Amino acid sequence: MDRALSVAALLDPTHQVVPFHGRESEVHALTLWRDSPAPQASLLLHAPAGAGKTRLLQHFQEQWDDDVHGRLLLIDDADRLGWPDVFARLQDTLRHGPARTRVLLAARTTGWWWSSTRQRIADFDHEVTDLALAPTLEDRAGSFTLACQHFAKQLNVTAPDEPPPNIAGETVLDLHMAALTTVHGDPCDVNRTQLVRRLLQRDDGPRSGRIAEDYLAVATPEAPDPDLLARAALRWPNLRPGLDQLIADNPGIAGDMARDSLRIAAEIGSCATAEHLARQVFRDERFAVDAIGSMLTLRLIDRAQDVLERAEMYGMLSARTMLCGLRQESVEASRQEVECYRELVRQDPENRPLLADALGDLGLRLINAQRRDEVLAVSEEAIALWHEIALDDPETTPQLASALEQISYRYQALGQDEAAMTALSRATLLFQELSKNHPALFRVDFARVAAAMARRFHVEGEKQHAADSMQLSIANWRVLAQEDPRFEPELARNLVMAGTMLVDLGRAEAASDTLKEAVDLFRRLAIVNPDTFRGELADALMRYSQALGDGLDAELTAREAVMAWRETGDSKGLGVALLNVSRLARDLGAVEEAVEVYRDLVAQDAVWNQVDLVIALAALVEQQLRHDLDDQALRIADECLELCGRLPSQLVEFFGAKLAPALESAARALSESDHHVRALRMSEFTVEVCRALIPRTPPTTYLAAVQQHACRLRGAERKEEARNTAHTAVVLWHMTGLDLDRQAGYADALTIYARLCAETNHEMGKALRLTRRAVEILREAGEPVKLEFALETAEELSSS
Repeated sequence: MDRALSVAALLDPTHQVVPFHGRESEVHALTLWRDSPAPQASLLLHAPAGAGKTRLLQHFQEQWDDDVHGRLLLIDDADRLGWPDVFARLQDTLRHGPARTRVLLAARTTGWWWSSTRQRIADFDHEVTDLALAPTLEDRAGSFTLACQHFAKQLNVTAPDEPPPNIAGETVLDLHMAALTTVHGDPCDVNRTQLVRRLLQRDDGPRSGRIAEDYLAVATPEAPDPDLLARAALRWPNLRPGLDQLIADNPGIAGDMARDSLRIAAEIGSCATAEHLARQVFRDERFAVDAIGSMLTLRLIDRAQDVLERAEMYGMLSARTMLCGLRQESVEASRQEVECYRELVRQDPENRPLLADALGDLGLRLINAQRRDEVLAVSEEAIALWHEIALDDPETTPQLASALEQISYRYQALGQDEAAMTALSRATLLFQELSKNHPALFRVDFARVAAAMARRFHVEGEKQHAADSMQLSIANWRVLAQEDPRFEPELARNLVMAGTMLVDLGRAEAASDTLKEAVDLFRRLAIVNPDTFRGELADALMRYSQALGDGLDAELTAREAVMAWRETGDSKGLGVALLNVSRLARDLGAVEEAVEVYRDLVAQDAVWNQVDLVIALAALVEQQLRHDLDDQALRIADECLELCGRLPSQLVEFFGAKLAPALESAARALSESDHHVRALRMSEFTVEVCRALIPRTPPTTYLAAVQQHACRLRGAERKEEARNTAHTAVVLWHMTGLDLDRQAGYADALTIYARLCAETNHEMGKALRLTRRAVEILREAGEPVKLEFALETAEELSSS
């Protein structure tokens, strides 16, 4: 046979010797998936080797129209890829794809690798499904006849007219192999092994792809390729002992095997094979976020000698499944770990600390799996257990304090601020007492939680308490640094944090002094160890410039920070520093460079850098408007809005706290320049971002965004809509449960609504009453700017 017409070539789906046919039900299912209303959707097409997955993917792609259906991304042999490779391809849809995107994956296997991948793909706001492809076609006779005709044409012989044989465990490829055998005039045995042997006798061409896998099953060479052997063993059970033997003879071979073949070996190999693979995989960083480690751990749990070992292995399984995106599976593994420790506690109460730790881990797994309604019950059980343990043994008080600190962060993540503050306060008091009695052991913990308390007070708006708690933390870090210079970096870092907080609290002089001290410390540390501390020096310089406010000193310090970031080679730090220079010096060139820096970063990793690019573009819009470059600003605003529309909701939630202020500032600049259409679009997206932040931020953040949107609508002369939006803000304020007489933001909402009532001649008497209440609140709160606005509104209403 001519090499161009080798068996491998004739049966290769990419050559399409046999045209695509059948699969009507599968094509219909894919069409429904393609036309579903979901903006982004992913589907895994899975079937055994030889079922025709690649051919179906090619056919589906040929029928695709980008203009009609959006973007299509095909990922064949997806089970051979690690998550970073799939992740990289999905990022491309964020960079260049339209709003409507479809991702079609194909694989031989499913299992945990797919569960891991599907949960991660869902983070891109994709609707994720899968579709099992039947191994063979419904019309076997028609497919066999068609294959015979086309093989005969390729080989220039007469096509036979015979019915298809009955082949055990048949796939489409098996049927076509039988057709090729029949065209050659050979007996068509129902045994797949005989089919392969007869075809190989007719062929001296290269053995590649599926033919190579089947060749192994009937004529195993002395040194088979381990990846090929593993893939073949999935289809040919008689090869499994050979796979086990190959790995037993050379366990280190696992380091060179592909991901999918390792997963296959982990699943179908013997227990000894699983142990050999585990020794290689567990210490190989390439598999840290791959499901293979979890698969092996699950198999090895059955080998545990006792309950304690089983509990420890379930703990490892829980950690590994969480790392590789198996969130629900990590919860179940953690529950199994907890049950094992419960059994140990029943045997001996001394095991209660192990159970308490396991309950703490389960709480983390539940948060990671978004099962928030179950988190508190588990965390509170852990706290109650630590209380019980501490009563019996005061030596365990540090563990109780640590558990209270951790549960405070969980309360905070769930939006239960009061409970978070209570738990953290108790932890702080415990660590304070421990620090008094054993300063060498617990001063570090007390300094850390005191800083955490300061952050909580800051979020709650308790400015003085925040400053006092931060001062207490710094005082302890100073003592630690004096006693041991190794704590100087921590002192410097906490000084930076304290200075940044003081800036937010409006204590500019104290912030400046604190950050200058941090800069001086980092300068000295950077001289000794530049690689470690130059970046932190650059960050401290940038924050110091912000504390200095306006003026030449602030600008020079900000530019020094840019130079320091350039020396580090850290592009992300450089981008932030350039934006800082732009804000302080109104430097258009700095923000333009920042945009280019972030464009380069997005080209490397869109997920972690796309939000920063949006922020830089929003800043560029502001600067261009300030420099009267309105046409350029509008083009950049359109690009910024387009990127906003492509951001997955998980990124909006994760980065929303820094995204919202940048968009609000750009919306304000656009509105003031009378570019109301874009201003409203940007303002609407800002409201959506702040809504997504509600579980993790005070409700005032969202309410402020709604109020600002009302102002944007007013600027666009859409006053009826603006009034309704402002009224919504007032109603939402009443639903917060806050003491409204102490909320300047509420008073501002009343004033905005009243002003819009006046401008639309709506319920003027009520508007006047609301404005007078706003004036009373603002006088008490000491907000002169907002008070002036309220007084002007009251005067206008009184004269109407």
